[in-house]
Amino acid sequence: MLRARDIMVPNPVTISCSATVYEGIKLMANKNIASLIVVDDSGRVLGIVTAKDIVIKVLAKNLDPRAVTMSDIISTPVTIVEPETPLKTIVNMMVGTGHGHIPVVDKSGKPIGIVTVDDVLKLLPELLESIEIVHRKESKS
Repeated sequence: MLRARDIMVPNPVTISCSATVYEGIKLMANKNIASLIVVDDSGRVLGIVTAKDIVIKVLAKNLDPRAVTMSDIISTPVTIVEPETPLKTIVNMMVGTGHGHIPVVDKSGKPIGIVTVDDVLKLLPELLESIEIVHRKESKS
């Protein structure tokens, strides 16, 4: 059974809740990513900020990204999982909450990875092939 640790991207990019949106935009551009995990001073997950959040909550409102902080636009509550969380549970969480970026945290609540919808979709061809193999075996019986 696949678990979060099997598909997560390790060492996720984090940003302080006091950082500006402009700093976040630069970080996202430099790392070529679409979301940042926002953390408190002790490194625990507070929420997520996505590129969509920046467009809707800052740019569309004509706010200055240098004056708005990550804590001003953070999406909460955040859905988090532990490394042993089954993939099926993660997919159900994504569907149920609409959250497409789910941090994987250690016991202290600090992020050790992230699972995104894209990570799940990358598995789809292999999963479909497995289903087809099972279906062919059942048809021969």
